[in-house]
Amino acid sequence: MTLELAPPISVAKAFSPSHITGFYSEIKHESILKHGSLGAGISISKGVTTEVELYGHEKNNFEISINGVISKDAIVSKYVINEFLKRSRMKYFVRVNHQAEVPIGYGMGTSGSAALSLSYALNHALSLGLSESESAQIAHKAEIHCKTGLGTVLSEYYGGLCFRLKAGAPGIGKTRVLKINNCKVAIFCFSPIFTRYFIGSIGKISNHKCMNMMMEILKTKDIVDFLDLSFEFSQSLKFLDKSCSSLMDLLAHSGFHSSAALFGQTVFTIVKENELETIRKISKKFPARLFISNIENDGARLITKHET
Repeated sequence: MTLELAPPISVAKAFSPSHITGFYSEIKHESILKHGSLGAGISISKGVTTEVELYGHEKNNFEISINGVISKDAIVSKYVINEFLKRSRMKYFVRVNHQAEVPIGYGMGTSGSAALSLSYALNHALSLGLSESESAQIAHKAEIHCKTGLGTVLSEYYGGLCFRLKAGAPGIGKTRVLKINNCKVAIFCFSPIFTRYFIGSIGKISNHKCMNMMMEILKTKDIVDFLDLSFEFSQSLKFLDKSCSSLMDLLAHSGFHSSAALFGQTVFTIVKENELETIRKISKKFPARLFISNIENDGARLITKHET
């Protein structure tokens, strides 16, 4: 039941890109801030925008909506809210609205996007004065604790084609980022896979092999190498259904390199603007939703009033 409240005493809004992981290897650590993954992936401009409203209240409480629908299952957002409210001297009712531009559960890092944009917005609304990396560390902790991701927040923090060379949260993990311009990401969404039920059972590659794959792409700076190595990795995991495999076969026959988003029954490719018409024609042959997005090179950020 939605509470009737006086006007909010503070409002803030932030954005985080979505992120498609191409390949990764897990790095376990007793410190949650150092636990994460090596790997590479690309951020897209279709992400999650989160608005936070704060109301004075006799005790801490919250309401979370996703695309206007109240959610009881947003475990990552709940974790983030509780972590931030612990840092406040006042008690609040927090109203959160996540606006997701891509579907949830299709391997586009929406739980990380929600956590990161929420962290930025709450830090600003509560006037806690945390740095961007300190705010992002809370989002990283939420993903690790809830088992919804390993390195997504670190990659979304930076944007671009991000290489996670040292695992951990922003401010701890180390990355290199290639900014990719004049390209579009075409994403074919077949069906969802929810990471927290899947991440512990998935096949793995060694940290050494993962690092070699990253170094190979960083040497050539070729997006095709990223797609090809991601494709090899996705094939080794053997989690894709026949529809995804058939689509990738047709894309290859049409001259496009592609791979699968981790984790979802989702195929993606990176193309030029003048190739989009061919991509749209191919998509009509399959029961998948097609999303076209720019590459997000700037990463997560607070949205100021003049940007709204």
